Amino acid sequence: MKTNLFFMKYAVLAAIFSVFALTSCSSDESKKEDQKEGTNPTVIAAVRVNTPGGRVFYLGAYEKFPSTLDYTNMTEIGPSATIYSYGEHPYVWNGTALTLTKYNVSNDMKISSSDVFSVANTGIKGTFGPPAFVSETEAYFFALNEGKIIKFNPTAMTIIETLAVTALPLSNDAGIKTSTYASYVTSAGKIILPVGAAPTDFNKFPQYAQIAVFDIKSKSVTYVNDSRMSMGYNTLAKGNDGSLYYRPARETALSLDYSTVTGNPPTGGLLKVNPNGTFDANFFVDLKVALNAHSVNVVAYVHGDKALAQYLDNTFTPPTLPADWYKAVTKFAIVDLKTLKTEPFTSFEKYGTVYSVGTIDGKEYYGNITAPDGKFSLLKQNGATDFEAVSEAIGGSLIFVGKLR
Repeated sequence: MKTNLFFMKYAVLAAIFSVFALTSCSSDESKKEDQKEGTNPTVIAAVRVNTPGGRVFYLGAYEKFPSTLDYTNMTEIGPSATIYSYGEHPYVWNGTALTLTKYNVSNDMKISSSDVFSVANTGIKGTFGPPAFVSETEAYFFALNEGKIIKFNPTAMTIIETLAVTALPLSNDAGIKTSTYASYVTSAGKIILPVGAAPTDFNKFPQYAQIAVFDIKSKSVTYVNDSRMSMGYNTLAKGNDGSLYYRPARETALSLDYSTVTGNPPTGGLLKVNPNGTFDANFFVDLKVALNAHSVNVVAYVHGDKALAQYLDNTFTPPTLPADWYKAVTKFAIVDLKTLKTEPFTSFEKYGTVYSVGTIDGKEYYGNITAPDGKFSLLKQNGATDFEAVSEAIGGSLIFVGKLR
């Protein structure tokens, strides 16, 4: 298989849904107010379009996804945008300007900017991942490499406080460079951030799995390790039942190929993360053994008892230059996490490179690039190997979908 699969680092955050009862309204002022901000369930889609001047991002709102998503009918939101949604609103992060903008969506699907705040005056200098929304009035940005967390009110769009916490270990070691990116709010009052690494000293890749756990009530961060596998990816694989899985990372697999380390824990493992911020002691699968693989580069998702793994087979020989390692043709397989039986995976062959863009009503959605026919598609996952093409994006690739209440 010559396709490739990766999962983008755009976090998809929990959506809240409500039912809107239509009522008659004779007041023009009331109609105007109703048009300012929508209350109907609405889906949104964002695309990126390559132009001579660089990438430009567009956002559209719909009662349901149309057969075609044409960016010329969407709202332009600028050249630097990472998009999220929570409750009634889309939120757009501009990492260059260090600003978060909240948008309104009216009942006639018109999108307009509502409010904006900047984190430039918080003293945070590094990069950090998407916000974690806890409620309509409580959300967080995590800059753990600097030992800081920004708490803000997503309704008022104001910063509440900047918290000082224990900094992420080894994040400032240039030979290791641990990092967090995605954050997951759980039912246990915790926010979990998986830790990954991008070693430049290949002998220094961390030989343990690690998650950062933020306790919302105590406002403290702890770092939880598991020695059953070496360090994985800084985003989690999601199960269709809501389970979270700490997954392997290509950066660690590459590091092992060019290091002198021996006897390390598996680099192709899969761990389950509990809502309380612990690793499930009763769950561990060594996917590398199941696949008889040279290395497991990533686990895309878990659906039921089936995991989709991207891997290099046991005939692979690392190239002389580490930079060429990423050019290797990978394979994909479905692994049964109970029986460890495997089967080839071909569902994405006609779509090229496929990546997650959002979750709606418990269903995962995917976008794509490099399809053999040049088309950009929105795919809905209905099963471990069952994907439905919902829409075609015209002129640009999808980066986010979500549902507003």
